[in-house]
Amino acid sequence: MKTNIFLAVLLTATTVMLSCKSKDDAKSSSCNIESFKVGNDTWEISGTNITHLYPKGTTQTPLTPVITVSDKATVSPASGVEQQDFFTASGVRYTVTAEDGSTQKVYTAKATVSTQQ
Repeated sequence: MKTNIFLAVLLTATTVMLSCKSKDDAKSSSCNIESFKVGNDTWEISGTNITHLYPKGTTQTPLTPVITVSDKATVSPASGVEQQDFFTASGVRYTVTAEDGSTQKVYTAKATVSTQQ
């Protein structure tokens, strides 16, 4: 009799623990770029396009962005890594991977230099 009660309690406790664990272990599928900055310049994010207009006369040099992504997501290329192609037609592509490891979003970042004063 004591064995049956012990097994019933053990089974109930295990079931409760497993049901709580599955909720807590759910990994986020959020994979957004929340901010994109180069120096003091905050770039505009619209959908998966990231853009910035520099004033006329700006030298088109490699840029090093600081990127903030969704909590527990990762970005490649990484934040703080210099890139050379922002001023090209194709720009620089950034892939954000969610915590779940399978959800991804690709952003394209491009800079242009104004032709007007």
